[in-house]
Amino acid sequence: MTITQQLDFGREAALAGTPCPEPLIRWIETLPVDLIEIHNKIAESGHGVWVVGGCVRDALLGVLNGDIDLCSTCTPEKVMELFKEQAIPTGIEFGTVTIKGENQHYELTTLRSEGMYRDGRRPDQVTWGTSLEEDLSRRDFTFNSMAVDLARRLLYDPFNGTKDMEEHIVRAVGDPMQRCDEDGLRIFRAYRFLDRGQLGLWNLEGTLHRAMQSKQPILAKVAIERKWTEFRKIMMGRNAAEVLNLMIEDGTIQHIMPSLRFISSELLALFGKHVNDSWLLKHRLGFLLVEFSRAEVKRTLGDLKLSKSLLNETIRFHRNLGTIPGAHTSSLRVFRYCLGEDAPLHLEIQGLLYHESVKVHGQGVLEGNMSEVKHKWSSLDPQQTPNESLVNGHWIMMRTGVEKGVRLGRLKNWLHRLQIEHDITEVNGIEQHLSRIPWQHGDPLKWPQLHFP
Repeated sequence: MTITQQLDFGREAALAGTPCPEPLIRWIETLPVDLIEIHNKIAESGHGVWVVGGCVRDALLGVLNGDIDLCSTCTPEKVMELFKEQAIPTGIEFGTVTIKGENQHYELTTLRSEGMYRDGRRPDQVTWGTSLEEDLSRRDFTFNSMAVDLARRLLYDPFNGTKDMEEHIVRAVGDPMQRCDEDGLRIFRAYRFLDRGQLGLWNLEGTLHRAMQSKQPILAKVAIERKWTEFRKIMMGRNAAEVLNLMIEDGTIQHIMPSLRFISSELLALFGKHVNDSWLLKHRLGFLLVEFSRAEVKRTLGDLKLSKSLLNETIRFHRNLGTIPGAHTSSLRVFRYCLGEDAPLHLEIQGLLYHESVKVHGQGVLEGNMSEVKHKWSSLDPQQTPNESLVNGHWIMMRTGVEKGVRLGRLKNWLHRLQIEHDITEVNGIEQHLSRIPWQHGDPLKWPQLHFP
């Protein structure tokens, strides 16, 4: 049985459609069974149901991201009744119900008309409707204002989104000023949609671009969490440097990360030339903020309300960019142990900063023999010793008589460092080093410790 036979016909849209092009046909034929079951239950109830928005856009581009949204003439209350425990009223006051499928969740939104947007995000009033065209007319950009009737295999594109996609243009639906007034976040979304990954950088339609520039004050109404959600997607784009440069030129960057207004053009160009998929968000943020002091970076990232883990990881990566490891095996082993998976990329980025003489942390350029470090790193043997210390505090106390306290903790850490430096795999190797180091004397707070830098 084919997908077409499985799909039931719902109420037809009062809107002219065109036969789905081949990319959409191929996409429809791979739709998950649980989505088809949801679609059919709504269709069987006598309502219209369509897939809509970003999933249609991405399917036309041949980019499948798994997120599939639906819209319907079925009211939220009826949806809750139809799907019972499968339904979650995530935004029911605005017509959105999340339906639990077998393997993923699907958002279904009732067709609606809207009142004014006084808060710059949500309409003051919504009225459930039956017009697919009216519903599509309130969306942000033309390529997000398309819908598909799966059973009839019809594409509804009343605002010529497919044409704008062919011409690589980001264009607002209707009046760009009004679209920005309705939700200031659309300004950030427009920048994000410029970056189409391997498809390159698209262009902003002129009236939309002017609206984005003039309507920036409305961004003050947008919660920092919502702005960050869009900005992190911009940061992770393949063409992030070009988008950031445009945001800097337009002044929009000050509404999310004001420090980047002062980034050097040379550093941004370096970022654009070398960033790739191996650069995680912490690496990208740390690199772009490398010219700023650690205190400035901590303050900047704190204002974004990042998760604690991302905040700490980014601060740590940024801090470490100020130091090049020594060009000898023991130092490189400690460096590798302390930085883990970040170690190779750290050296790669350090090399970029070193050769371009970029000022780090608001101070001078990096010092050290980078070519020798890279040469030694390339010939470094894989680590044989376990990450965990081969000896514990009890073992040390039995052999030294050192009692519990600061001295014992610092000695244990010192021995752990020696274990990593010399790639020791047996306890007797630790014992040999213990007999050679002056642990009986000196201030334990000055003993070598296992850390980088």
